[in-house]
Amino acid sequence: MMDATTLQQFRADVIARKSLPTIPPVLTGIIALIDDDRAGAKKLVELIERDQALTARLLRLANSAFFGQARKVSTIPRAVLLLGFSTVRNLALGVKVWDTLGTGVSRKELEALWTHSVQVAALARVIARQRRQVNPDEAFTTGLLHDVGQLVLALRFKELYWDTVRKATSTEHLVGLEQSSVGVDHAEVGSWLLEAWNLPAVMVEAVRRHHDLEAHTGLAGAICAANRLVHRTDFQTGALAPDAGPILEGVGLTAEEWQAAVNELGGNGALVALVESHA
Repeated sequence: MMDATTLQQFRADVIARKSLPTIPPVLTGIIALIDDDRAGAKKLVELIERDQALTARLLRLANSAFFGQARKVSTIPRAVLLLGFSTVRNLALGVKVWDTLGTGVSRKELEALWTHSVQVAALARVIARQRRQVNPDEAFTTGLLHDVGQLVLALRFKELYWDTVRKATSTEHLVGLEQSSVGVDHAEVGSWLLEAWNLPAVMVEAVRRHHDLEAHTGLAGAICAANRLVHRTDFQTGALAPDAGPILEGVGLTAEEWQAAVNELGGNGALVALVESHA
């Protein structure tokens, strides 16, 4: 476990991006567009089209049932036109962050984390649409990024970290184990990284608080609820764990509405398409 001095140095290293994979220029450019109100679609298209793998993944996403496009999306400009600048930019950010930080993480562990993050992202979007107080695109992207702190901890502590993950009996239990074994949890570490990248403060807070049971409102509340509900949802049947009721009530959804959303995402292959977009 890290002492206070080592923990402070670890935080400084994350912020300075030491011991982390080099951020590719395309990701640097996409991050810059997040905070640039004057950014136009042309710049976004140019950035994405420089990266063939990213282009292919985004087109696969754009054509998935999740976005419900009636006609095939064959180019990035067409994707921007149909899905919107914000949606494509945020998708590109989420996908590229996982590509970059997933370096050195085993395929099995990476696939499990990606699958969970996709589920949280998709259902955070459902919650955001229901609440109408949170931007659905922002909720989706924050859902994709909410567990990036796990990738950072894995890069730093390697097998020691995965041993800690395997001991956890629940997502809430994991946070306590992280704090006792390495001195900090993945939510905090993820927020350091997003803050260092100058992503919006509301996203940073939501990542930091996605295990905070006091987070009930705004983006943080939507991500916390989605994360907790995903762990209590059977994606094969739509069935919910008995303790899911109060969480649903907190975001203004009935069990029937949640199950309908889960069944729709599963029934039309939307979640499978999102998961496989990273394959």
